[in-house]
Order: sequence, then C-alpha cells, then structure tokens
Amino acid sequence: TNQDILEKSTNSLIIDMQNGARIHSAGVIVHIGSHLGLGFNSVKDQLVTVIRKILASTENCELILENDAGQNGKIGSPEELSFLINTIDDDRLKVCVDSAHLFESGVDIRNKEAVEKFSEQLKSLHLLDKLVCLHLNDSATALDSHHDMHANLGEGEIGLEGLKNLINHPSFRSLPLILEVPGDDRDGCDKLNISLAKGLIE
Repeated sequence: TNQDILEKSTNSLIIDMQNGARIHSAGVIVHIGSHLGLGFNSVKDQLVTVIRKILASTENCELILENDAGQNGKIGSPEELSFLINTIDDDRLKVCVDSAHLFESGVDIRNKEAVEKFSEQLKSLHLLDKLVCLHLNDSATALDSHHDMHANLGEGEIGLEGLKNLINHPSFRSLPLILEVPGDDRDGCDKLNISLAKGLIE
C-alpha cells in the first residue's frame, strides 16, 4: 500500500536483475513480500503488474520466486506461486523451494510420503517444471510453526534423514542446492555443512 516503498523495491529488483544479466547469473531469487494482512486476493493484480514490469525492464536473467514459511501476511504458498507463474506466463519466471520454509509451512519432509505428496501438488499446480533450485536448510522451529528460522544441517527439527528425503526424490534430485545456514566460518568457508550436504546425495 506504500507506493514509495513499492517503487523503490521494484527499482531495486530491476537493478539486481540487470546486474544478474551482466555477470551471467543463473537468476535472482526473491521473497515476494507481504500483503500486510489484506489477503492475497487484494494484492494479486498489483503483483502481476509489478512482476511484468520487472521482466519487461530486464533480459537474460531469470526471476525466481521463493516459497514462504506460512507466516501471517507473507506471500509464497504453492497456490500463490502457481497463480503468479501461470498468470504471467513468462519463460524467465521460475521457482525456488526452501526446505526450512517448506517444513515450517506444514510439509513434514521427514516422511517420504509427504515429499511425494508435495511433488504431486507442484505437478498439479504446473510448478514442477518451473522449479530450478532448492535452498537446503534445516529448521530451528517445529513443523508447521510458521516461523522462518534456519539451522545448520542435522541440528534442527528436520534432521539429515528428512533433508535426504527431499533432495533425493526423483522430482528434486537434479536441482542445484544452496545453503543458507548459520554455519561455522572459522576456516573461511562452511566446510561442515558443505560436507554434510554432499553426504546426503544418493
């Protein structure tokens, strides 16, 4: 509703996309934001207009929308992503799934059947072929907590087996993985989490 913030956010993302094209980035991943309690239906047309403007103002860089953790007001449920992706219908509009957000929104990836059900949901929403990467994070909060808090791999509520279920499912096993964990940077890089992530791959 704040037009000044909206314009600045839009222009900032356009710059990110233009810079992404200059460095031949695989894409720019973005949290969509919040409807501030007004409901998705109240902002969906505005979102479509803004995203179309961003895509029209850029080229040679994908805009990748990320799922949310189910927080009140936040935008990024599978159904909301599906509406935006399928309404805008642009080849450069893609999806990223964050494992912590997925768990915190109520998908228990510790259970292989839940991972399969999520895969089928993405397929039915025409999102599976738009999925281009996974953010691989453990969750510091419980299943269906609706709180976005990441943990190091194996130190959170999901655990290594749950993360393994997700990344080795046939629908997701070929996707690149990006870590967004607290980490331990004493050696200049997060060797432990990287090693754990590699060890999950079957």
